[in-house]
Amino acid sequence: MKTSEAVKSYLYSCQARGLSPNTICWYAGILRAFAAAYPKLPKKPEDCETFILSCKGGDEWRHGYYRALNAFYNYAVSRLKLKHNPMDKVSAPRVKKKLPRPISPEQLNQLLTFPHKPRVTGMLVFLADTGVRLGELVSLPRDNLIETSYGYVASVTGKTGARLVPVSVEAYRAIYKHLPLNMSRGRASHLIIWAFQDAHVPGSAINLRHTFGTLWRGDIDQLQMIMGHSKISTTQIYRKLQIENICRSHNIYSPLRLVLPLQQSML
Repeated sequence: MKTSEAVKSYLYSCQARGLSPNTICWYAGILRAFAAAYPKLPKKPEDCETFILSCKGGDEWRHGYYRALNAFYNYAVSRLKLKHNPMDKVSAPRVKKKLPRPISPEQLNQLLTFPHKPRVTGMLVFLADTGVRLGELVSLPRDNLIETSYGYVASVTGKTGARLVPVSVEAYRAIYKHLPLNMSRGRASHLIIWAFQDAHVPGSAINLRHTFGTLWRGDIDQLQMIMGHSKISTTQIYRKLQIENICRSHNIYSPLRLVLPLQQSML
């Protein structure tokens, strides 16, 4: 069986199942590279492991290769009558846990007040205000930015499907006339990175999403809905980063607050 034909069939199935264009594009990039490396569909787990190891993008990228191959071979077994699934004998690569990387409010102010081009400023303001992923902004049509009786909302489509995200008046005004962006995600990513560099703030688009989640002071269930997390455990990571609140609580509730005489004698 030719790998390219199997990949083509799988991608068509992804479209039929209604997966998002971004997800299909992600599968296509990995699986077409797999087909180029192995014209004939591999049946040995060692070949799959070699391809996964060929990824130089770090442990998260390698895990992405693993997930893509796993989904592809499951399809090949169920639909293309492949007798054996080599991925059954391939272990998932380990992924080191990474904390979100927010920027400080001072850095955010420095970034947003820099005199960028209007379209870039609109992108920065919208990402900072909504916490959406860059790909969700890139694929956002103007008609999906809606005025309601309770404020502006954006209907975005991401990893967990479509969701409504609240939008401030300032962000609405900054981005509305620039939609749709009519650019690739890669182009948008470069524009945001250059904007950070121009403002002398380290970071990229993902840092604005991390900043939104970290600085959010509202209900955690609402934060999960806004950010589109499938698991509340992902959202809770941002609560752990709110060191300011933790320090304030510690100052109030530390057991040492109950033993003031001991504290004074130690000074």
